[in-house]
Amino acid sequence: MNPLIHHKTDTFPSQRIRESLADYSISPTQAESLFLQRGDYWIIRYHGQTAFLKSTRGLNCLAVLLREPGREFHVTELLARPKAGSTPAGPALPYVTGGLYGGIPLLDGQAKAEYKRRIDQLRNDLEKAERFNDRDRAATDRIEIDAIVQQLAAAVGLGGRDRRASSNAERARSAVTKRIRRAIDRIAEVIPPLGRHLAARIKTGYFCSYNPDPVRLPTWRF
Repeated sequence: MNPLIHHKTDTFPSQRIRESLADYSISPTQAESLFLQRGDYWIIRYHGQTAFLKSTRGLNCLAVLLREPGREFHVTELLARPKAGSTPAGPALPYVTGGLYGGIPLLDGQAKAEYKRRIDQLRNDLEKAERFNDRDRAATDRIEIDAIVQQLAAAVGLGGRDRRASSNAERARSAVTKRIRRAIDRIAEVIPPLGRHLAARIKTGYFCSYNPDPVRLPTWRF
């Protein structure tokens, strides 16, 4: 059995899936990354490590985001997508940005305070990383700082006025965020480098997106 194939937490797939996985694991194009759905399983490869995972809604959400780097998807659009991750992305739903000024605040006071404390911590860490010429650590800090700043900007309007979301939008945000985070955690168990990549490059909130480094953009095959 190929040592790069992991099946740590999921039911062992059918013979057809195993054969398909074996075919991809020996592909000569090792630089190519896979996020490929076969029946009820996803075949995933990154940096030469291959795994399969039982299909979940979170993995389907990730597939949608990976297909269109840089595009922001409102959580209601992700919820409305068919479960099959191989379905081509469609146009944004017309109602996805509605209701942002009525209902509950996008961020409460405690969340905003925690975000600001985290920014202070990251800026201190970034300063140390730059002092010691630790480029990877500095890049990771900048990515997280940018993501938090974007979240704060989305939640606070002109004059510091809180933007608000409908209860439906908040439920959608919570559901999609949990699904995506669980999916990334599952991937991290079997392909740690990809788990770290997605944790750093996937932004969640009312709008979700995949934001890879344009200089080192992975070549994904779906």
